[in-house]
Amino acid sequence: MTAAVKARPRGKKAPHLAQIDPRALLAHESNLRSSLGDLTELRASIAASGVLQALTVVPDGDGHRIVAGHRRAKAAAEAIEAGEWPDGQPQTVPCLVRPDLEGLAPAQIVAMLVENDQRADLTESERANGYAQLELFGLDVAEIARRTGRSQKHVKSALKLKTLGDVATEAADAGKLTLEDVAALEEFEDDPKAMERILKGVESGWGVRHRVQEEKRKREDKSATETLTEELTAAGVRVLKKPKDWPWNCAAAKVEDLVDADGQPLDVEKVKTLEGFGAIVEGSYGNMRAVIVCEDPDAHGYKRTKWTQYKSPAQKVAEELAKREAEERRQKLLDAGEVRRRFLVEKWGSAKGAKALLVDAMRAAVVMPGFYDRAEEDLVAALAGGDPRDGQTAGIDRLNRLLVARFVAAHEGNTATVAAGRYSNREHLVLPWLDRLVAEGYELSEAEKAWHAELVEEEAERQRAIEQEEAEAALEYDDAEGYVEDAEGVRPIEDVQLPEGDVEPAAEPDDDADGDAEPQAEADPDPCPEADLDAAEPDAKGDE
Repeated sequence: MTAAVKARPRGKKAPHLAQIDPRALLAHESNLRSSLGDLTELRASIAASGVLQALTVVPDGDGHRIVAGHRRAKAAAEAIEAGEWPDGQPQTVPCLVRPDLEGLAPAQIVAMLVENDQRADLTESERANGYAQLELFGLDVAEIARRTGRSQKHVKSALKLKTLGDVATEAADAGKLTLEDVAALEEFEDDPKAMERILKGVESGWGVRHRVQEEKRKREDKSATETLTEELTAAGVRVLKKPKDWPWNCAAAKVEDLVDADGQPLDVEKVKTLEGFGAIVEGSYGNMRAVIVCEDPDAHGYKRTKWTQYKSPAQKVAEELAKREAEERRQKLLDAGEVRRRFLVEKWGSAKGAKALLVDAMRAAVVMPGFYDRAEEDLVAALAGGDPRDGQTAGIDRLNRLLVARFVAAHEGNTATVAAGRYSNREHLVLPWLDRLVAEGYELSEAEKAWHAELVEEEAERQRAIEQEEAEAALEYDDAEGYVEDAEGVRPIEDVQLPEGDVEPAAEPDDDADGDAEPQAEADPDPCPEADLDAAEPDAKGDE
């Protein structure tokens, strides 16, 4: 085993370079990397050129302990043992010896964090483990942030990751969960099932944000339901569990949809506390409302007014079911819209990002200027980074950014309109817009994916109809005889017979004409007929 070769130390505690046999180096007991990973490529590189970047080590008794460079040391040792070391080179690796770190475990861990971040990022869980070890040595968040050059928010989120469980840790290490998302997940730390729903099957941070938005909405609904339930109970109103298939196929009915035997509507305030009546709580986004119902209208002799419509019960069920599904999808698309807007601002809400859309924005302003009326001012302001009304005094760069902001906001406004089920004469722009967002890195929510699939099918059907219509028109044209195509389309050719008076008679030959007579020259056409008219009317003064 080759002995260590040291460079000129300038002091007892001064860092210095040394050449040390990698097989003699000791692994650090607090190494942050949980796995050294596949060393095949690194070993091949070392076998060809040796180790070019120095390891960081600290003195440890008669030897040295690795602070940074465990993978290089292991790969180098394997290359030596396999006889793959470069010919003519000593079987040592360059090491930066740090006597100043000897016996200082916190400082060694900080060195691991900083050195690895400067070379190749640690996984989120490895970094979190490092911060946790520093906490055990008495360092607070502020001190950890100062020593590692990270923000306190970053350190707090990394430490929080350790408390969220294995599912969150695995998602973070796989790159599907950022430390920014970890902060948002803290709200659900007390709800393992919600945490599992959020993280299950996500592919990126955007997928996490979609799920977080949905879970937040559910929490708002739950909290509002509990508050309203307490108020109803205090008022003497029974709160009923929503019946199966409510409200389209169950015994209970809304009081507002009932009349008594005389055809008179019921007074909600008078009946809500009576036997056989109660309240069902429904709504969304925290806007919960109490619907007073009668559990069995037939038993009380009431009639349902809704059944007087000219629809069968089966049709009614289908209609109500469709409304429910549409409302559920609308709510989910609203959730997705909130996340989608944040993506738009992140992607194009800067001067640099806006440049990528400038030509498209200009073209839209020229071709369909009315489209910009759909832009939502709040989104325009977020994208433009300021008051969108300052265009009166803005320079060219600011104007370009404002134009792109309105272009993006107009597309989003159009998309939101169609998603809500309202009419838009620009509905055909939604599909290519969603495709563009996906191409730019946006992940569609489950509701958006289903909607996107519907839009794709609708567009395919529209194209098939156009192609069929064109094919039929072409076939009719090819088979037609005696037809002509002009600006008015394809129409039959009509033979027009001119009246006899409109036919110019042929010139009669002159029997008296001398065949040898010299033909007279034809008069040149008068370039100015007006002059002849003037000549035909002599000046009266000239005749006097």
